[in-house]
Amino acid sequence: MAGGSEVTNILGWMLLPQFAARFLLAAVHRVLRVVAPGAVPQAGSEGYARHQRVSYVVVVAGYLAYTLWATEQGLGDNFYHTLGVRPDTFSAEQLRRNFRRLSLAHHPDKNPDGEQQFIGIRHAYEVLSDPVTRFAYDHGGAGAVLCQSCKTVGDYMVAAIPKRLVVYLGYLLVCVAMQVFRVAQYGTFWRYLAIGAFGALELSMAVRTTEPLFVRGLLWLAPHRTSFEMAQIVQHAMSCFFIAVNQIGPQLIPQERSANPLALAKELLAKTRVTAAEVQGRATRLASFYRDTVLQRNMVEAFERELTLGMTLGTSPAFHSEFNDRLQAVRDRKGL
Repeated sequence: MAGGSEVTNILGWMLLPQFAARFLLAAVHRVLRVVAPGAVPQAGSEGYARHQRVSYVVVVAGYLAYTLWATEQGLGDNFYHTLGVRPDTFSAEQLRRNFRRLSLAHHPDKNPDGEQQFIGIRHAYEVLSDPVTRFAYDHGGAGAVLCQSCKTVGDYMVAAIPKRLVVYLGYLLVCVAMQVFRVAQYGTFWRYLAIGAFGALELSMAVRTTEPLFVRGLLWLAPHRTSFEMAQIVQHAMSCFFIAVNQIGPQLIPQERSANPLALAKELLAKTRVTAAEVQGRATRLASFYRDTVLQRNMVEAFERELTLGMTLGTSPAFHSEFNDRLQAVRDRKGL
């Protein structure tokens, strides 16, 4: 796919699911209010959050299916389609017959505007009529046929391996960079596993004259595509799957975030202050009950000193260390 299309896909994955999920959830709730009002949860409830997650997952899964369909459509026509044959069922006679019919229809002598089509038809026939170049086209695309030094199937296999596996090297480098910069951390293990699995599949497709069982199943679903085109779809599916996992995964299995010491300390401090205010208030009320202002002041000051000491002891490593050292010195003097 073109670079502009890739950017559009990335922006679509970043922006579209959120808006589409909100629209889908609102539409579903609108229908439920009519047919089953009791099934609509209150906003902010656990049921409402569950509906949000489900709608988000449905949207992302649908968008994943759409991008795969768009990828397949974006590949355009191949040499088999140009000559009107299927890769898995055509015969040499059918290929020759279709070539003659199409070349006559688009010959420049009869159709001055069909010169480019005539050249494309002739080139497609030259590639598919030779078993060696046909293998190269099926496993490496139109670019593989341009190899000038390749003469045998083995030559085309060796030439195709770097071109097919360099894509996975790029995926691997991107995953390492994402891990280093802590971007899209969800599903890191599965990303590396998928890169290894699909890379091995690509290598198997490049060095074997017969397709692996998994690829044969995919070609059965899309019999008009070649092995190389199916590999392109699989590569794009893998990249889209990575994005989908990072979109859907946190919705299905939220990851527990590691505790932030600063945030935790602030939370505990806020709770301690609330507790201090409550105790001080009770001390004030108790002292005022006895109508003793000195007692009231002394109780508040004593509590504040104890609170400060406890907070310092729990949060200051230096104070904690000094306290332990003094305590150990006392124990040593007493022989404990």
